[in-house]
Amino acid sequence: MILEEYGESLAYDIAFWVEGLMNSEYPVDEIGRLSLEISDKFRSLAIIVLLVHGDTDLFYHNLIRSGMARERYLKRLRDERLTQDHHFALGRYEPLLDAIAAGDIALARRIVALSPAQWQKEREYEDDYCYAEVLRRLIQEEPPEHEISSFLKQFEACLEGESSARLDVCRALTQRDQEAFDEAFTAILDEREMLIAENKARGQLEDPQVAAQRQVFVEGLAILRLAEGRVLKTEQEYRYCPSLARLPMTKPFPGE
Repeated sequence: MILEEYGESLAYDIAFWVEGLMNSEYPVDEIGRLSLEISDKFRSLAIIVLLVHGDTDLFYHNLIRSGMARERYLKRLRDERLTQDHHFALGRYEPLLDAIAAGDIALARRIVALSPAQWQKEREYEDDYCYAEVLRRLIQEEPPEHEISSFLKQFEACLEGESSARLDVCRALTQRDQEAFDEAFTAILDEREMLIAENKARGQLEDPQVAAQRQVFVEGLAILRLAEGRVLKTEQEYRYCPSLARLPMTKPFPGE
């Protein structure tokens, strides 16, 4: 099935499952998984409309909807005063990155405000938590540099000597170090390329959603947007981060 045909069926599939997400009677112990699956579908649909139709606005709109799916889940937990759900962890940051990549920083801030502030040891990896905590602070109007520094130290410690392009890019963003950012972002893209190759080698099912997300790297786009906010220079084109996915939005998000 070509991407254009799959995009239509994916949109109908999303509409069906969003009804469950919006239903207050949907089992709360399943809604976390559902919200992440919906976010993943919205992310794939965003990429498909970008690749098939060259529509940057719809690309952003669907990334925003991905972030809103996460926000909806977090609001449900808040309203019902639930804190023990498996998916209630800041380190599940993909929808947060979607919101940042789309330029909806207000949404990104709402997501982190609704997320737990402490490491959820049984629900997330410590390095994912530290990465998300740095993101949490970089999207603030006045990022608290001293707080970022403490999480960078925790990030480094939990890696136990292992290298991490994400840690390096976080350091570069924090320090506004152009040379370090260029090197770290290249490493991020190299890691992405290696992961795709490894997944192909192990026989990952190449369905249209997988095929789409192999072509456009939303996390990379989010990092580039953060870099520009830190007044770092970026290139027009990068692997997996096409310039088409970075054009200004011309049609405002229509809302829910």
